Amino acid sequence: MVRHYTKIPRKMDVKLEWSDGLKFSATSGSKHQFVIDASSEHGGSDSGPRPMEVLLSSLGSCMGMDLATILKKKKRNLGKLKINLHGERSPVHPHVFTKISIEHLIWSDDITDADVQFALDLSLSKYCSVAAMLNKNCKINFKWRIYKAGSKDK
Repeated sequence: MVRHYTKIPRKMDVKLEWSDGLKFSATSGSKHQFVIDASSEHGGSDSGPRPMEVLLSSLGSCMGMDLATILKKKKRNLGKLKINLHGERSPVHPHVFTKISIEHLIWSDDITDADVQFALDLSLSKYCSVAAMLNKNCKINFKWRIYKAGSKDK
């Protein structure tokens, strides 16, 4: 039996409106607005992130949401979380990502390596829809570092 998760919309909409050059104003179905643009050297005005940067951000935030949710369910105290992503792209068109590396920086006094490994494995194999789509075309690697809750930021 397949159980449908009703909290996640099965359909999504985003509206894009072209301004000038290569700049688009996006409005999500949840009514959030953001700008996507190209660099000046590629005909844009550099007023927003590039589409592939938005895709990397989507992957990081999707996995981050899973990590935070799973750790909370395990009754762990997540003090702070930072996620750094690095994407390598094909040298030929359409310049898809071929490899993505993700580094999770975690501040907590009770989270263990086993907790993080468990959560990130679940995120990549089951919960993160962005990772599921990207995994079809590129290799996703992840690592993490755990700091004591009061440690200085990196």
